[in-house]
Amino acid sequence: MNLSIIIPCYNESKNIPILFDQIYECQKKLNFEVIIINNGSNDDTDIIIKKNIQKIKNIKILSIEKNIGFGNAIREGIISAESKIICYTHGDLQIDLDNCLIGYEILKEHKEKNIFIKSKRLNRNFSDKIFTLMMGLFNTFVFKKKLLDIHAQPNIFYKPDSKIFKFLPNDMSIDLFFYVFFAKKNFTIKRFNIILNNRVFGEGANDNLSKKIRYSFRSILNSFKVRELIKKYFYENYQK
Repeated sequence: MNLSIIIPCYNESKNIPILFDQIYECQKKLNFEVIIINNGSNDDTDIIIKKNIQKIKNIKILSIEKNIGFGNAIREGIISAESKIICYTHGDLQIDLDNCLIGYEILKEHKEKNIFIKSKRLNRNFSDKIFTLMMGLFNTFVFKKKLLDIHAQPNIFYKPDSKIFKFLPNDMSIDLFFYVFFAKKNFTIKRFNIILNNRVFGEGANDNLSKKIRYSFRSILNSFKVRELIKKYFYENYQK
């Protein structure tokens, strides 16, 4: 297997059966490892995973007792991954898993390992587009690199050296970290369009205006934290 798909799940018990059906269909097309992470769920996620696990081959289940963030789950998934190519995405069904295979094929067409594949979300509502654009422009200014639609999933790349693990943020800013990290290393960054599905179950971090505002303020603070983490990584590994 050349591909490991990492999917953190936090309170996704209603989504798990459909998610596993999608994984099953994708594994008919490609033999890949799937790493499901129960990220400190306090609903029936663990029980539903166990009920549906027989559908999937090459599956690894990780359980994190306390949810300290999406980024922490991704880090644990990457450490556990046995394949040389990493793909990570959410388990909330807003993104069809077929997009992981599309991104993987784009990566394979590139002959070198210096490539980062990231989707670009379509059919979003006006307010989401505006907030995403403003945060993209802000981070483009902060990092001096073109950084748009930062939290688009999936993200696909060759498994990085273990030196990076201690620098990865625990929260959603891991998306920004990887985006900036590969941009700073002058990797080829390929974007491909995906259709974002409506959320069927559960709530997102910025589903209404007040959440968007709070999320934007946190994101601004996280951008400066990511900037320091990136500086520390490159200093410790290239300038010492």
